[in-house]
Amino acid sequence: MASTAPPLILGSMRFGDWGARLAPAEVARLLAAALDLGIDTLDLADIYGGHTTNALVGAALRHDPTLRPRLHLLAKVGIVMPESPGNSRRVQHYDLSPAHLDTALAGTLRDLGVGRVDTLMLHRFDPRLDADAVTGWVAGQRERGTIGAFGLSNFPAAAMSLFTEKLALSAHQIELSAAASQALDDGTHAASRAAGSEVQAWSPLGGGALLADDDRGRALDAIAFDFGLDRASLVLRWVASLPATRVVLGTTREERLADAARAVEQPLPADAWYAVWQAARGKPVP
Repeated sequence: MASTAPPLILGSMRFGDWGARLAPAEVARLLAAALDLGIDTLDLADIYGGHTTNALVGAALRHDPTLRPRLHLLAKVGIVMPESPGNSRRVQHYDLSPAHLDTALAGTLRDLGVGRVDTLMLHRFDPRLDADAVTGWVAGQRERGTIGAFGLSNFPAAAMSLFTEKLALSAHQIELSAAASQALDDGTHAASRAAGSEVQAWSPLGGGALLADDDRGRALDAIAFDFGLDRASLVLRWVASLPATRVVLGTTREERLADAARAVEQPLPADAWYAVWQAARGKPVP
């Protein structure tokens, strides 16, 4: 039987110091509300909140032990920020070496208070990466039972091929909205699908650009009215209408989770989908 779960993922980036500064009990309530709506995947990254958000989520999981068995934990690693521990040069960079991945995964498991993450993603493409070394590292972690599926995040379409012959790619996270649709133009979305990866679209509201009170926004409002939606719900539906695509939500409000679940219950018809794209681009679709 086909799943009736909404094509949504709850993102944790704004839970803590980079956003709402929720208490563990508040995070636990938000996770429970998401699960009640069928949203069972939680997106995480070791750098969120300046390396503090995973620990906040871990405290929420301890606050309500019933949550962990129901959640699919998706953890991203590989970015080193200027303030990250051990970064002596204080320059942001990417490190997908097995040594760094070992450290990052161990810290993720420790902060979350779990023995395994259900999906492990490489957070950003590192031009220096050794795909064979990463493949061996993933195999070793799977033998230890610390990771389940493997995925990528923010990789160029061509770079995905470094892994497609070595590892099954369960998912690829990319920036995608009607306002930032480069992944459609440059083939990244199509390449992800061709590799058998689910696409996970982050920043589906275009970083808030699609919510501005301007000519573009008013054009989107007119389309949204035809479907009984508000503008935010319309642009979420636009992303979720793409095949093999789930939307990563950045909200920390339970009511917006419910709105999003309603918004993606059905896809936009083709003419409306392209009308949204044209309005967001501010020019005709080629």
